[in-house]
Amino acid sequence: MFVIQIIPLIRGTKIDTLSYYSSVEYSIGTFLSVPIRGKDHRAIVTDCKPVSESKSSLKSASFTLRKLPEQSPLSIVPSNLQATAQKLTEIYPSSVGAILYQLLPPDVRTGQYQYPIVSSLIQHEDTIPQVLTAAIKERYISYRSHIRSVLARRGSIVFIVPTSADVEYAITHLTQGIEDRLVVFSPAQSKHHRQQAYSAYEDTSLAKLIITTPSHAYLDRVDLLSVVIEQSASEFYRTNVRPYLDHRTALLAYAKSTGRSILLGDVLPRTEDEYCRRSDLYTTYNDTTKRILFTAPLTLIEQHDKSTPENPFSLFSKELRARVQNILDAKGRIFMYGARRGLAPVVTCIDCGHIFRCPDSETPYSLVKTISKTGNEERWFVSGTSGKKVRASDTCPDCGSWRLRPRGIGIQQVYDEAKNYFPAAKIFLLDHTTATTRKRAQKIIDDFYATKGAVLVGTQMALPYLRKQEVELSAIISLDATRSNPTWRADENTFRLLLELREISHQEVMVQTRTNPDSVLQNSIHGSVELFYNEEIELREQLLYPPFSTFILLSWTGEKSVVVTVEEMLKTVTKDFAGTYYSNPTSTDAKILRHALFRIPPTDKNKAGFITILKSLPPYIRIEIDPARIV
Repeated sequence: MFVIQIIPLIRGTKIDTLSYYSSVEYSIGTFLSVPIRGKDHRAIVTDCKPVSESKSSLKSASFTLRKLPEQSPLSIVPSNLQATAQKLTEIYPSSVGAILYQLLPPDVRTGQYQYPIVSSLIQHEDTIPQVLTAAIKERYISYRSHIRSVLARRGSIVFIVPTSADVEYAITHLTQGIEDRLVVFSPAQSKHHRQQAYSAYEDTSLAKLIITTPSHAYLDRVDLLSVVIEQSASEFYRTNVRPYLDHRTALLAYAKSTGRSILLGDVLPRTEDEYCRRSDLYTTYNDTTKRILFTAPLTLIEQHDKSTPENPFSLFSKELRARVQNILDAKGRIFMYGARRGLAPVVTCIDCGHIFRCPDSETPYSLVKTISKTGNEERWFVSGTSGKKVRASDTCPDCGSWRLRPRGIGIQQVYDEAKNYFPAAKIFLLDHTTATTRKRAQKIIDDFYATKGAVLVGTQMALPYLRKQEVELSAIISLDATRSNPTWRADENTFRLLLELREISHQEVMVQTRTNPDSVLQNSIHGSVELFYNEEIELREQLLYPPFSTFILLSWTGEKSVVVTVEEMLKTVTKDFAGTYYSNPTSTDAKILRHALFRIPPTDKNKAGFITILKSLPPYIRIEIDPARIV
């Protein structure tokens, strides 16, 4: 007899794992049908042990196990993918089954598609990762050459992009002449089209180019020789649910365990990848890039004016207004970038200093404006962390004051001011409130490009749609708001944003700032990638930031007594590792968000032991490996 542990594949369930008796031993990764609350549901086996190894825990348990009906496996995860998941358990404090659950396509988890029986072969390609640093047009020229060289050897290649919006660009620029070899997986696909994609994927009569987002990147084929990760620095490769997997890390492990080549490409790859390239851990694809040339120059506008009753504060400088008007008069198109959602990222009370926060996440509410079906303006408090949405308050809950003040620059504020300054122009807004689906976002973009003399005001989510066709002018309305994002990658993200805007702009990129230009801005003007990396790597080495250490961030929430108890427990179990304990700035007296940050050097031989300790921690402690934010 065996004790089988499974994860039920049920949408919206809060069940983590279940255990059953079984007279048959099943391999990890096997899909079975299991009885749950009177119904049979699809599940994946995460563990299988003989009863003899679990006698003590079974005797002390307050429940009895049900017997699992004997059955033929529905399908099984290939050994290549199982080996990848096993390797990832050395990096992430999670089980093999939980990681497999994240790697499998959604249709496989729901049972709409049976994972095909694949003979897992180990290829013999060079598995040392290659790094490609270039503007997007040059990258795709290199990709086309790489794809054709793989196809010429009768091998398939999987080309991975971060979002569904990037899929169309890849299809347009990669498939000319090889349309019959194309397989596409995208979250925007209909069920019918995805079924066709699965059928084409299973057809091994021809080597294929598979273009996909991370959701289908781990499907296996016997002739798959190469993996390409486009926009390898995108944060969309990181998942936001346990075990907070980074698909770039998973794909590197996947390529190595299967003997496949892997190529990382971006206009500015992550600093960790560049460091590995310089250390000969990675290799350079094509030539080393020291500087990237763009057709659109970057112009800095330093704003040192102060608002007065006679001259109130304006988001748009005179120089920017004049340049925008010239472009509009010439029937050109303009993109205005705003970093924060809504009218303002924070709302405070002038009298008592109260900050309106989401009760679930304790993060400040953003003030968002919407238009109702009757045409009336409505204002809401929206949390970007929890998604909670409530009516905006008129008074302070602490002191009852009416003097509430929005703080910071939101994208809707940019939109409203653009409409005031350029009333004759058609102004479009693309953010999470206007583009709630990909179809709506695409409709806004299509209307924008169909209109001459138009302005698009958008956040980061607009950039993938703008790569299809250039705009004449791009403008960052407030670089200071853009750089205020609380991440240790702030300089890297800012530099990459400036380069991306130069990629999509035909004539010019204008940047407004109220601080003195630093080396990041100067390097952006000249496209000096090498100089930026030199400074960033030196700074990270001084601060022991990745790649000179691995960040492991533990987070937990509660009232003071609970937080203190958890912290004492953590200090006891991690006594051999130095950690920094601190409260999140969003914490309140009633609800404290506490962090413990550990920096583990790459040469630390005890890292595996630390991961084992983390696996034993209770589930209410959030564990993230190299998160984008540590505060």
